[in-house]
Amino acid sequence: MKSTLEAMKIALDMERKGYKVYMEAAQKTPNKLGRATLEAIAAKELEHIKALEGYCQRPEADPDASKMMGIIKHSEKKDYIRQITGKVGRELEAKVKTDVDLTDAYKVAMDFERESYVFYKDLAQEASLPSVKAVFKFLMEQENTHYELFQETLEYLDHPGDWFREQERWIVEG
Repeated sequence: MKSTLEAMKIALDMERKGYKVYMEAAQKTPNKLGRATLEAIAAKELEHIKALEGYCQRPEADPDASKMMGIIKHSEKKDYIRQITGKVGRELEAKVKTDVDLTDAYKVAMDFERESYVFYKDLAQEASLPSVKAVFKFLMEQENTHYELFQETLEYLDHPGDWFREQERWIVEG
């Protein structure tokens, strides 16, 4: 069983790594949709970092979970999509070409988010304090939302027709 401080420090390192990976990928891709998506997720990782740093700088026996989670604004996929479309604007209406490097970056990002989810799940199960469990469960939800966003954006890039049919619930008559 890891101490609460040790678990929070490991989580902080993971979030820092995620931020770095997403920002580097965003800077390398010429695809504006990809860049906007990666930057949106990176911004959320900064919130996670700030919350975890706050605890690591002042460790106590029972962290204030509500305070930590208050630093992280709860976002659903639609919130990310609004932020992304705000950056990309009308360019989404034009055909977006699949970028092989971007596809690979998304797959790596999805693996990272999946690993983070499992990691936080394990920490939540190990935690003895309800407040610590709450923090890690909240982070699990965040990582799952990030994974789904990458997955849906990758589907849009690779198969835009299928994406529109699924998202807009097109009825195909034949």
